[in-house]
Amino acid sequence: MDFAYGLVLPLIPEGKAKDTNFLTLELDSRVQSDHGSCQESKSSLSPMMAVPATQRAVVTREVGKTLNMSLETISVREPGPSEVVIRISYSGICCSDSMFSVGPQPGYPKYNHIAGHEGIGHIVKSHEPTLAPSTNRLYGIRYLAWSCGSCTYCLHDLPTSCPSQLNTPKQVPGTFQEYLTVPSCVLVPLPENITDGRVDTALYAAALCSGSTALTSLRAASLGAGSIVVVVGVMGAIGHLVGMIAKKILGAKVIGVDLPAKVDRASPQDSHDYCDILLGAPKSHQGNAWEEFHAAVLNACAQLRGEQRGGGVKRAAECVIVTSSSIEAFQKLDEYVRDGGTIVCAGVPKGLNRVSLPLHCLVERNLHLSGNLMGSHDAALEVMEYIRTNRITPRVSKVRLEGVPERLQAMMDYQTVGKVVVCM
Repeated sequence: MDFAYGLVLPLIPEGKAKDTNFLTLELDSRVQSDHGSCQESKSSLSPMMAVPATQRAVVTREVGKTLNMSLETISVREPGPSEVVIRISYSGICCSDSMFSVGPQPGYPKYNHIAGHEGIGHIVKSHEPTLAPSTNRLYGIRYLAWSCGSCTYCLHDLPTSCPSQLNTPKQVPGTFQEYLTVPSCVLVPLPENITDGRVDTALYAAALCSGSTALTSLRAASLGAGSIVVVVGVMGAIGHLVGMIAKKILGAKVIGVDLPAKVDRASPQDSHDYCDILLGAPKSHQGNAWEEFHAAVLNACAQLRGEQRGGGVKRAAECVIVTSSSIEAFQKLDEYVRDGGTIVCAGVPKGLNRVSLPLHCLVERNLHLSGNLMGSHDAALEVMEYIRTNRITPRVSKVRLEGVPERLQAMMDYQTVGKVVVCM
């Protein structure tokens, strides 16, 4: 079944904010009626906070082949039964937001699309007595907004394959806006102690998608203390969190790989939090360029294991996790790992790409291949606890809402480091 939301009617003329004939955000009512806990509620409206009639949002008026975002003024949609209005305080920017904003991709809006799927905010308007407006209780909005919990995929811990799932910003409008009207069932209640002031609340946005994906990818690798993991794309949003969690939570050793231009700008003290050794990616996966890079990986593994140079057969890493959004990063993955090693693909380059591995190598060397879209709500909350207790500190750069288009383009051009978070 298709669900859609859309922004309709022209932009609000200056000085006519009270005019009803302006750009309006509409969520298809079927989102509320066809999905279990999203069923219509007969409860009365909870006490309200002041909510403006209009808001700012980053909108793609017509989705095409390139990014075409702009900051616009739209209305704040009144909540219906079983819906709430969330005042967004922070929203992470993920490279996938650029993919959602071009095309359009199947199932995504072609017109008046709002991206963003890593939001944190508080309720300002509600029809649910148990979800009264409060600035003291925060909620998360994630890409996997809702799943049924009862299908075979949900029961086997694969909610991202649930046929009834709702996704942000697909069926549910995205978080690159100041006020978000959504079914209450898509909210992820965040622990009350994350507002205890121990860390900047903006850091928690990194856990909702990037952090949960990082943790789940590492669990797929079954790493132990002292294991060596190669993280390709280590300076990106997911990659640096893979490195941090591997080092500081699991006790693993990390070899980071990223674009030479990024690596050249990184100081040892900057990279030490997320990797033990940082290598520039090869200019080519053929010939001398690859051979020299591969030798550097093997030497790094030997160094981290405390092996002496020239002593015995050099073993590659226990695991490679690819978090990059460039297809070039997915070449010769079998050569990163030792026999019995694990290959985890967490990045998703744009387009219909294929990963190629020698079949005889996969079988004879007993290699394990895994894909990971994202982690669960529980994984996100676990990463938040790592952040709250200062076991990890995501590298976050903050931007205002109007800076989203420029920063997202920079992300597509592989120019960003760490996590970018929008502060509203």
